[in-house]
Amino acid sequence: MKLITTSWDDGHVADFRIADLLEKYNLKGTFYIPAHNIEHKVMGEKDVLKLSERFEIGGHTINHTTINSESIELFKNEIEGCYLWLGNLTGKNPNSFCFPRGVFNQAAIDYTLQCGFKIIRTTELLNPSINTHSKVIPTTLQVYRHSEFTYMKHLMKRFKFRSLLLYLKSKPSADLKQITSYYLDYIEQNGGCFHLWGHSWEIEENDLWDELEQLFKLLSNVSGVEYVSNEDLLSYYPEQNNA
Repeated sequence: MKLITTSWDDGHVADFRIADLLEKYNLKGTFYIPAHNIEHKVMGEKDVLKLSERFEIGGHTINHTTINSESIELFKNEIEGCYLWLGNLTGKNPNSFCFPRGVFNQAAIDYTLQCGFKIIRTTELLNPSINTHSKVIPTTLQVYRHSEFTYMKHLMKRFKFRSLLLYLKSKPSADLKQITSYYLDYIEQNGGCFHLWGHSWEIEENDLWDELEQLFKLLSNVSGVEYVSNEDLLSYYPEQNNA
């Protein structure tokens, strides 16, 4: 299988600019939105509802809270509360969830799935694989200019040596277009999923809109590829559907 998906975190109002670009290039995406975030402005509920008519909305806790403990009270307030909030707001129970800042533990994963979320997106980078035995999915590329050292440190810290080897074979580059082209070629030959993600506020702050559009051009109209949202990935994970 050859898949392309995108996802966008934090619910900043600039998400609508990403939504417009996704539609321009016939790409799909999932927007992970918290109800509140003291660090960055979050769109109001009316805007969340409008965006949900165009794209999948995923859970991102209530207060953009880092889940770095095993507190059942924290889980209930931030994870279950998020599930209920999005369900009541959109009229549809959400399927996808992303932990803020990519911080989580096994207890948090278990609780998230028990609440009703069915797939969990991480911030793991440079991974084009599809693991049908896991309900926790990686990403391939973030729309941010990381250095080559940062990419390698990221993979070594997580003991993702297979992904590190694949990245090293790419003749390491921090150029987003080059990385995208390399992993698209890999998926063309081996199958897999290219997962692009980012934050609209970060794209705004770093003036990456032109670069983002160039990436969307590369990702659009790729022959033999299916374009999916994060929740659409569930149909490719039979173990999840039977869980």
